[in-house]
Amino acid sequence: MIVAIEGMITQKEPTFITIKTNSGLSYGIYVSLFCSAKLQKNEKIELFISQIIKEDSNKFYGFLDKNEQKMFELLLKINGIGATTAMAICSSLDVNSFYKALQLNDENVFKKIPGIGPKSAKRIIVELSDNKILLENTQDDSKSQALAALISLGFKQDKALQALSQCQSNETSELIKEALKKLS
Repeated sequence: MIVAIEGMITQKEPTFITIKTNSGLSYGIYVSLFCSAKLQKNEKIELFISQIIKEDSNKFYGFLDKNEQKMFELLLKINGIGATTAMAICSSLDVNSFYKALQLNDENVFKKIPGIGPKSAKRIIVELSDNKILLENTQDDSKSQALAALISLGFKQDKALQALSQCQSNETSELIKEALKKLS
């Protein structure tokens, strides 16, 4: 399994690039529009890779941001969402907008994306509802640690998350104190 590719960008299209490695191999890699906007031809880069092998193809999907890659891979787990649709979502929503839409159960955000209808939008929200905790906390390590502490104290995840979302502090210990006050 390939997890990252480093090399020089030799070709660049809006959602597809070619990277030539030092060994002389060139790889075709699909990227989101957000990722593509940050890349320049003849630039040396390293991309995180999600490799999808099917009966008739072997495709690479590249990401500069680990959180965008995590978002892509979560979307692939949803029934009816393939790599093309997942990449369309990654190209339409940045990571923060995606997390916010999930947190708010906002189907309309997903319906605006080409290839996503009302049923798919609902499916995304329903099937990723179990992963909301992971998604919300990939951005903020101190909140993640505070959430783990509150859960270990016996609080339910949804209540702990709700309390943490109302907290102002950036330090783990202060977040826990604020959340405990809100939970009592």
